Amino acid sequence: MSELVRGLVDAAVAGQPVYISTVRARFDALAASEAFELVARLQAFDGADQPFRFRLPLLASLPPDERAFVTEYVLSSLYNVISTLGGRGIEFESGHPDAEWLAAEFRRVFGVDQTRHDRPGYGRAVNVSERVDEAVSPAGAESRGRFTVSVGQASQDAELAEPQDAHDARGAGRIVELCELATGQLQGTAVCGMDIGGTDIKLALAIDGRIERLVEYDWFPAAFRSINQILEPVIALARVIRLEAARLRGAAPDGDGLAAALAPAWEHGAGPVEFAAAAAEGESLVPTAFGLDAIGVCFPDVVVQDKIVGGEVYKTRGMRIALGAAYEEEFRRLSHLDVELRRLVRPGGAVGIINDGPMAAFTAAVEMGAADPASIADGVFAHTLGTELGSGWVTHDGAIPDIPLEIYNCVIDLGSYPERAHGPDDVRSVNNFNTLVPGTLQKYTSQSGVFRLAAKYLPTDDPALYQELLTRGLLVEAADGLFVPTEPKDLRKPLLEFLMAAAEGDGHPAVQRIFREIGEFMAVAWLESRWLLDPAAQQRILFGRLVKRRVCFALMVEGARRVAPELELTVADDEMASTPLMRALSDMPDYTVAQFAQAIGAVHYANLRLRLMEARA
Repeated sequence: MSELVRGLVDAAVAGQPVYISTVRARFDALAASEAFELVARLQAFDGADQPFRFRLPLLASLPPDERAFVTEYVLSSLYNVISTLGGRGIEFESGHPDAEWLAAEFRRVFGVDQTRHDRPGYGRAVNVSERVDEAVSPAGAESRGRFTVSVGQASQDAELAEPQDAHDARGAGRIVELCELATGQLQGTAVCGMDIGGTDIKLALAIDGRIERLVEYDWFPAAFRSINQILEPVIALARVIRLEAARLRGAAPDGDGLAAALAPAWEHGAGPVEFAAAAAEGESLVPTAFGLDAIGVCFPDVVVQDKIVGGEVYKTRGMRIALGAAYEEEFRRLSHLDVELRRLVRPGGAVGIINDGPMAAFTAAVEMGAADPASIADGVFAHTLGTELGSGWVTHDGAIPDIPLEIYNCVIDLGSYPERAHGPDDVRSVNNFNTLVPGTLQKYTSQSGVFRLAAKYLPTDDPALYQELLTRGLLVEAADGLFVPTEPKDLRKPLLEFLMAAAEGDGHPAVQRIFREIGEFMAVAWLESRWLLDPAAQQRILFGRLVKRRVCFALMVEGARRVAPELELTVADDEMASTPLMRALSDMPDYTVAQFAQAIGAVHYANLRLRLMEARA
C-alpha cells in the first residue's frame, strides 16, 4: 500500500499530472486491512442528506509527504463536492481516529470558523455555498447562510450518494415540452438575449421571431475595481437595445432621429460612454412606457432564482482585492441586476438570469430537441470552453438545479508539483486565479490551459514558434514570470487564435499535443462529474472559442478517448442550428453560431420564462 501512495507522490514531484479519478479508483481497491472508511454526509439545500464515501490508506503508517497527499485528496474531493453541489454543512461519520483528524483539518483548511473575507482558498467554495443558502432559504431561517461541520459515528446502513438525476425516470420528464415552449409564440414579441462573458458581452435582439440586431462589446472585468464597472455597461447596453426595439416597432415619434442617436452605439469599439450617451439621447425620443417583452441573460457566476450570488470568480477578483472587507456588501448590489433590467420590460414581461453554463445546456437542449426530441430525453449536460470552463445541466425534467455547479473550480490534478511554484497569473501556473488551489479545471480546460501547455511544451518542442509568440508580444517574459498582456490591449484572444491556427497546420505537432491534452482533461472532468452528480445525460456538448475550429475539436476528442473511450463529445456549431433563430444566425455572413449561440439561447430562455409566467397568470 505504501508503494501505491509513494508512486503517486513521486509522479507529482516529477511534474506529471496525477488525476483525482485515478487516485480514487486505486484507493477504492485497497484491501480492508490496509484502509479505513470515511463517510462525508452533505446536508443539501433541499434538506436531504447526500453521503460520499471514501476508502483511504491508514494515515499513521505514512511518511509526511504521503500523508499530505492523501489529505489533499480528501480535501480536494470535498472541495469539488461543495463547488458543485453547495450545501448547508457536512457531517463526517467514522469511528476511526484518522477520520476525526481529517474532519478537524477540513474545518481548519476551509476556514469554516472565519469570516468570508478571511477564508483561504478551499474556503471560497464555502463562501459561495453560504451565499446560495441565503438566496434559497426563507428569511429568518436559523441556519441561513452558515455552513456547519460536525462529527458522528458511522451508521451501519450508510449508502453511497444517490444520483441527482434518477436514471429510472429517463424519458419521463418535461424537457421536450419546455424546449418547444421556448421557441413558440415569438411573433409579436421583442426579446433581448445577453451573453455576458469574461472577455466580451454579446446581445441579440429578436423581433417577431427575426434577428434584428447583434452587438459585441469587449471588456476585461477582472481588472475592475467597483461593481459599477460591471453594472453600468450591462444596463447601458440593455437600454440601447430597448430603444432599438422601440424604433423597429414604430414606438418612436421621430424614428430617424432615434436611429441617428443610436448609431454611435453600433460602431465597432463603442464602450460604456457611447452606450450611455446614445441611451440618454434616445430615451428623450421614446416614451418610457415602451418595454421589451422579455430579457434573458447568461452571467459568468453562480446564479439562483435570477440572483447573482457567487462572488468568487476571476471576473470579480479585482473588486475583491480592491474592496477588501467591504466587498461582501458591495457584491450584493450585483445581485439586483434582475431588478434593474425589469425596468426595461413591459408590465407582465419577464427577466431571466442564469449562469453561462446552464445557458449552454439550455441552448443545446432547445436546438437538439428541435431536430430530434428523443435526443434530449435524458437531459443535457454542456460546457463552455473560453476564458474559463462553464458547466450547465438541464435535467430530464427540464429543470436547472439551484446548485453552484462550479465545475471549473473542481480539482482534477493532484500532481504537477513544479507548476505549483508559479504565481497564479504566470501562464505556467496550475494555481487557480481566485482561490490559489492547485490543479483545478480553470487551468486545464479553458484558454488558460492552452496557454499553460504552450509555455510547457513549445520552448523545447517547437522553439521557433515559441520565439514567434515572444516576438509578437503575445507572451511576455518578466522577472516575476511569464504573462499574456492584458494592458493596454488584451491579447488573450489573439494568442488563442494564433495557437488554434497553428494546430490546423501539419508543422506544429507540439501545438496539436496541447489540444489532445485539453481533451484528456475534459475526460477527467467527465469522470469527476459522474462521481459528483451521475447525471443521466452522458454526452457532453461543447461551446466556445476552443472548439470553433474543427481540427482543434477533433484533437480534443482524440485526447479524451485516451482516458474515457465511452465519452461522447459534441461541438455546438452551425450543424446544431435547428430552430429558426439559430438557422438564421448560421446563414449570416458576418456572424457565426460559435459567437452568438449563447445570446440566441438567452432569447429562447427569456421567451420560455415569459410563457411560463403567462401560464401561471
